[in-house]
Parts: sequence; structure tokens; C-alpha cells
Amino acid sequence: MTFTVVVPTIREECAVKWVQEWKDDLKDARVIIIEDNPEPTFNLPGVEHYAWKHIDQELGQDSWIIPRRTSACRSYGFLKALQGETDLIWTTDDDCYPEEHRKGRYADLIRMNFRDVPDDGMWWNTISGTGLYPRGYPYDIRGRTRPVMVHHGLWSNIPDLDGITQLANPEFRLGWCQGSDVVPGTLFFPFCIMNVAFRPEATPLLYMLLMGKDSRDNPWGFDRFDDIWGGVMMKKIADHLGWAVTSGSPSVHHSRASDPHRNVQLEAEGMKVNEFFWDYIHDVWLTEETPAGCYRELADAVGHFRHDTARKGYWQTLSDAMKIWADLTEGSS
Repeated sequence: MTFTVVVPTIREECAVKWVQEWKDDLKDARVIIIEDNPEPTFNLPGVEHYAWKHIDQELGQDSWIIPRRTSACRSYGFLKALQGETDLIWTTDDDCYPEEHRKGRYADLIRMNFRDVPDDGMWWNTISGTGLYPRGYPYDIRGRTRPVMVHHGLWSNIPDLDGITQLANPEFRLGWCQGSDVVPGTLFFPFCIMNVAFRPEATPLLYMLLMGKDSRDNPWGFDRFDDIWGGVMMKKIADHLGWAVTSGSPSVHHSRASDPHRNVQLEAEGMKVNEFFWDYIHDVWLTEETPAGCYRELADAVGHFRHDTARKGYWQTLSDAMKIWADLTEGSS
């Protein structure tokens, strides 16, 4: 499997350290760095390096769909990944490094998650692991499988917590993850983009939403929910299409905690909406049979999101952005 890695960054020292830490794992990978600045501010040999000017030049009047001053700018990297030959796209943050005992093995460990898994979303095998099915288990579904299209990797050391939980648990740390699970077909989960791999066909579902600021430096009004809400919609469509999503190993070493006080501020408005956005998406009825088609259906639903009347304009604009993203990624392979 050919491998493309997408990393957002804003500082040279972070990007240089990231490349140095991952050099044993990325010998055969295509590496795309998205610098969250108007122009590239440093040179980094051996990688593809893009900044806002490249987004504006390539996307023109549609460049506004890629947010600025937020890690959601990585969406442009996903578009660039589609322009080359790749079997898997992996994205992580510039403060995430390989765990020492796994250096040189990450590509293989990630690839291991992309397999067909049992399609047991409707029936549960009470003697799983034996290779047999108990009496009463329908024969028609025995051996039925689903392809894994998205793998949500975890993190050791500093966990992905909201600001309020960070302040209440400043010393909480995680060990490295040893296994992976299939996320049940009927459930949502908190989707963190800090360590995620996916097949190119799933790119229409991996848009990181309008957060941070726009191309004119105006705030969108929300932050730090691009992956969470995007993940809700990704999982909704994956379930509809019969795709499997996994979560777990290999974890990456998350080295730097973000400022919890600032996170509380950035998350304040999104926290309110987060209590009911998932329920709204859950109730959307999907009829399309392609990833981009389903994403357009959810975009229509987002444009009619009336639970947040104070920001009606935001949801209508986000709907437009999602439809443009679907157009840009339709037919990805």
C-alpha cells in the first residue's frame, strides 16, 4: 500500500522536529506539510510544502472553504493527496511522534487495520472467537463482511480532552494502545483527527469544517469541533454505505498539551451545539449510494439546522462549503 501523510503546522521548529522523529517510518511515504501561514516561512527538504497562497491559487473563488488559523487547514492536504497515487492517507499533528518501541513500524501497523471485518452490526455472536456460530444465528449473514475505510488511531501520554476536563485533570496521562476495535455500526464516537488514516475513497467524508478564521481573518464563531462534528457525519455515512470504522492501535506519542484556559474559550460556543448536533444528524434519512452523494444530503440537512438560530448564517455557509468539498472529491480513488 502506498502511503501519503498530511501534517498541518505553523512553526518551522515543529515541522523540522516532526520530520526528524518520523524519518524511520516515512522512507517510502509522500509527506505533505500544510503551513498555516500566508506564505511558506521556511524550507523543508524532501516534503511537499504548501501555505495559504497555494490554496488560493488552486481553489480560486472556492478557497474560502479551507479555514485558516486552525488545524482544519489540513483539508487542503487531503485534496493534494488525491492528486497522486496513494492507497492510504494518514494525518497527524506536528506534536505527535512515534512511540520508541514502535519506530520504523508505523506504516505496517496502520495498514493492518485496513481489512474486511465481520458485518455483525445486527446480530452478536455469543461465542465469538471460536470460529463457530451458536444455534439461531442466521446462516445468511454468517461470514458477511464490511471493508474498513477509516481508522481512528489513539494517543499515548497527553489525551485529547476538552478544556474543562483538562483543567480538572492536569496530570492525567495515557499509556500506549495495544489493540483496535471496530466501532459498532449504530454508534457515534468522539473523532479526533490527530491520528487518522483512511482510504482515498473516504475523502468526501473527511472534510474538516469551518472553524477558526476565514481567508480574510474573520472568525467563524466556532473552534475545535471541526473533527468532532465532521466525525459524526463521517460515521453516519459510513454506516449507511456499509463501511467499517476502527479505533485504537497504533497510538502516537502526543507530546504537547494545548493551553486548557484558551481551549475553554475556544470551545465555549461549540460545546452548546455539541449537545444536540449529533442527534440531529442521527435522524437524517440518507438515500444516496456514493460518499459524495451522501455528503451532499448531509450538507442540505446542515443548511436547515435550526437548533442554533443565533448562527443561521454559519450553518447555511457550512452547507455550501460541504457541497463544494463533495464536488472537489467526488470520484476519489
